[in-house]
Amino acid sequence: MHDNSFLPNYGDDDVCYSSDNAMFKVGKLREKIKEAFRGSVQTALNDVLKSAKLEFYTHGKDWLGDGIDCEILKIGAKGWQKGKIKIRVSVEFCPDEPEITEPESPLDDIRRKINEVSI
Repeated sequence: MHDNSFLPNYGDDDVCYSSDNAMFKVGKLREKIKEAFRGSVQTALNDVLKSAKLEFYTHGKDWLGDGIDCEILKIGAKGWQKGKIKIRVSVEFCPDEPEITEPESPLDDIRRKINEVSI
């Protein structure tokens, strides 16, 4: 699979720990995701497209790898444009955002000084 992105900012030996106490290396997760997309996900996609009468004759090619040869006629274009349709997949880790605290106002220091003087 080319150009697909599976946790690109992490190394194969980095470790994931989920809230249900599962722990695994990023490399193993990448391997299993790629395996799923080469197998059952590719088959499921082909089945859905076939049932919608959008079947492409792939001859061993896949949507998630090299793509499917096709031509597109764009409105306003002068003719058909040859190319490939490819599906790209991205798996990312999105860290929880840190709590946002209100920054101290520059006036707070002046208010403190005024209160000290008036006491």
